[in-house]
Amino acid sequence: MPTKEEFKIKLVKLIEQFSNNEAYYKSKAYKEDELRQEFINPFFKALGWDMENEGNVAPQYRDVIHEDRIEIEGKPKAPDYSFKVGSERKFFVEAKAASIKIISEFPPSFQLRRYAWSGKLPISLLTDFEEFSVYDSTVEPKQSDKVETARIKYIHYKDYLKEIDYLWDTFSKDAVWKGSFDKFAKSTKRGTELVDKKFLNEIETWRNLLAKDIASNNEDVDIYQLNEAVQKIIDRIIFLRIAEDRGIEFYETLKKTIESKDTYSKLVQIFKRAQEKYNSNLFDFEEDKLTPRLKISDKVLDRIIGTLYYPKSPYEFSVIGVEILGSVYEQFLGKVIRLTKQHNAIIEEKPEVKKAGGVYYTPQYIVDYIVRNTVGELVKGKTPKKINKLRIVDPACGSGSFLIGAYNFLLDWHLKYYIENDTEKHLKSKALFKDSEGNYLLSTAEKKRILLNNIFGVDIDAQAVEVTKLSLALKMLENESSETINTQMKLFAERILPDLGSNIKCGNSLIGSDYYNDKNLSLLDDEEIRKVNVFDWEKEFSEIFKQGGFDVVIGNPPYIPSYSISEDLKSYIYNNYQTAEYQINTYPLFVEKSLRLIKKNAYYSYIVPNYWLSNKHDKQLRRIVFLENKVLSILNTFEVFENATVDTLILIGCKSTTANPKVHFITLDPDLDINSRLKTLNSKNWHNSIFQLITPEVVTKGISFSKSIELKGEDSLSNFVELKKGMQPYELGKGNPSQTKQMIRDKIYNSDNKIDDTYLPLIKAGNIKRYEIVYNSDQWIKYGQNLAAPRNPRIFSGLRLLVSRIISKEKLLGTITKEDFISNTDVIVIRPKENINEDLFKILSAIILSRTATYYLKANNISLNRKAFPKINVGSLSELPIPTFNSKSSCLLLVDKILSLKNNLKSTTRLSADLINDQINKVESEIDQEVYKLYGLNKEEIQIIENKTTDNV
Repeated sequence: MPTKEEFKIKLVKLIEQFSNNEAYYKSKAYKEDELRQEFINPFFKALGWDMENEGNVAPQYRDVIHEDRIEIEGKPKAPDYSFKVGSERKFFVEAKAASIKIISEFPPSFQLRRYAWSGKLPISLLTDFEEFSVYDSTVEPKQSDKVETARIKYIHYKDYLKEIDYLWDTFSKDAVWKGSFDKFAKSTKRGTELVDKKFLNEIETWRNLLAKDIASNNEDVDIYQLNEAVQKIIDRIIFLRIAEDRGIEFYETLKKTIESKDTYSKLVQIFKRAQEKYNSNLFDFEEDKLTPRLKISDKVLDRIIGTLYYPKSPYEFSVIGVEILGSVYEQFLGKVIRLTKQHNAIIEEKPEVKKAGGVYYTPQYIVDYIVRNTVGELVKGKTPKKINKLRIVDPACGSGSFLIGAYNFLLDWHLKYYIENDTEKHLKSKALFKDSEGNYLLSTAEKKRILLNNIFGVDIDAQAVEVTKLSLALKMLENESSETINTQMKLFAERILPDLGSNIKCGNSLIGSDYYNDKNLSLLDDEEIRKVNVFDWEKEFSEIFKQGGFDVVIGNPPYIPSYSISEDLKSYIYNNYQTAEYQINTYPLFVEKSLRLIKKNAYYSYIVPNYWLSNKHDKQLRRIVFLENKVLSILNTFEVFENATVDTLILIGCKSTTANPKVHFITLDPDLDINSRLKTLNSKNWHNSIFQLITPEVVTKGISFSKSIELKGEDSLSNFVELKKGMQPYELGKGNPSQTKQMIRDKIYNSDNKIDDTYLPLIKAGNIKRYEIVYNSDQWIKYGQNLAAPRNPRIFSGLRLLVSRIISKEKLLGTITKEDFISNTDVIVIRPKENINEDLFKILSAIILSRTATYYLKANNISLNRKAFPKINVGSLSELPIPTFNSKSSCLLLVDKILSLKNNLKSTTRLSADLINDQINKVESEIDQEVYKLYGLNKEEIQIIENKTTDNV
């Protein structure tokens, strides 16, 4: 690896060489390819990048990919260079001949930005060596832009030495590997409309246009046919448009259909030709008799297809990865087409998605971690022949992100193995082939074989199943071109893509056909049968179960709560799943189901909410996972889903008859030192009791002092009070009228003054302190059904304790009040039940706001163990054990005193304020001592609490 000083020496030579012959290098006689060899490649090589793959690594792991120079309409269809870390692209570099004026000519910058924006890369570079431009690729490229739009740095070659620190510290391989590039990219990000969000809006528009047009022109089409037809047409257009930009299909094949009338009939002919070439379920017209006979208006298809091409389109489909499409489709599948009585089509959020608060796509790094630690472990030391029998399944595959991750891992593994183990043999067997540049690649037939042998999935949503098939087909076609496709078709005399109907199936992974054993099918309507969608695993995958089951189960199962599940389904679940103990949620059922689906010693891994570790109603799940099988590791990931507040963990386990004696607990908290991030739980201290809660305290010590507190508390807090979160003001699609992105962005219902009687004072978590509210008189909100989730107004008035969900280091923040305030979801509202008078409620409040309560909550909730905005939830607080108390407790007088002192602070001098604060601290300490007495704690136990409430438990 070169040093900065060595880079400087090389750069001086390049500058001198260019300066001595500048006139020639800037002439049209000097071609771009020559400039790349003489200047661009040496420049980046001096920055430490292996430009010519001198390390002889497999193509997928090269430092730099020199992209194929495919030209369409005289324009290259891929950037010149992709710079990578491992298999992850970091930035594109587009090279131009020095005769082009990069500083002032718009087309090169627009072309580069389309590449990088479509590839979802944060930074991109444009250079002819004479000039070096850095662009923020998060800004959507538009034809109306200027050349300087999104340009964040411009350097002339004569200034390179002045900018040596910037060039080295940002773009050297060493800087990129150490994270300096990522920090720079994050600091310069200005764009808000990323490619996935933009494309999601695009295809949602297509769905709306197609649905309304098909419903209007085809009155015999029912709601199920309409959803299926619209999905298929969109999928087919996307597939073929991507194939065009990858050079597999002729460019503008789709565009030619809108040049004259009767667009749809021409499209159908293209779709039928695609079936002859690809053999994909996507173009299966033996099964699909509906779409060819539909009537679709030219104007709708013209609108859709016409915006898919340069210059109207900002997308460069050759670099839009399948993973990006997956995140788009995951959101897209959250809505469904409905038909009104007048046969008009409308688009609505699916009820289950609405109740769940949206669709959350699993980040790629989570997918990679799970695949690497399951599939990666099982392939170690094996040969391709043994891997051939490896069966991987995602039982709730959605858009296919985990299956794509697993498939991609296996493709990379096979290629690496074939290159490192008798390459010639694998060339002869046609598992490998060599492209025109001498790169070894997996043959299309080999990629097909791996896909059919190893990858399986199930989803209850038929549209999700089709999207998964589409995503896998596109992944299989990555790095293919018309040349490689034609060669492979000649070699193997078969169509390109496999039929995935036997691998990816539609059904309810949790509900078998025995669901109907006690039901009269003739009395059930079609919609109910479709909604339940029973699935018999051993029937659908009979060959796999003859061999004992699957080898790996991975995924992000749905987290569907009890209130979203019908009573009939609940009854079935309670009768068939041990983990259905109290209020059902589906993710524990998927964990239990996975252990039934896999062989002995096979792996499973899910990303799931983390509260089952410390929830007393999940003891059966803990028993199955920890005691009856092996847990290999638990990675606390906390909040990984955008706009979701659920705290998550990655569970990696193994089907076994013996429990693991030790389990690794890891946390992704960069604020913790490495010793705090990795803890080992010795199960000998807890495995004899299936009731044991797996808490931070247990992980740290293997014992639970908080259990002592629980035993000394006779009742839970919920026996004395009602606990509710406040209202949620904004959420896309919620409220009346339905909230839009603009309405949310503008916070249209917030005001800095009272406009009319519908506006009420608003407090948030930040307004709540210890025994006081610091209210800003400029915080108001229009309260009513206009809000996303208004609550019953009664919870915002009368005697109550307001507690901030954002927990502090020592104690909860909260205060008693009788004033009318609206509070948001970061505030828990606690109201006394009828048998609790004001005096008793004040004593309860002292217990809730004490050090003891905070210690107990932290010790029993994994999510409160993190440093970044740990939030307590209503469920955890409601289970706080309360000791025996009565109105004679000293806490009553102490609470009255502290409330009085806080009130005095509002109108006093600074000197007096210091004296009052000293008194407040003394009273706070006295309250803690009284609460210790109520729980009957000894000196040693008190010392534990005093030491631990300021630290992570």
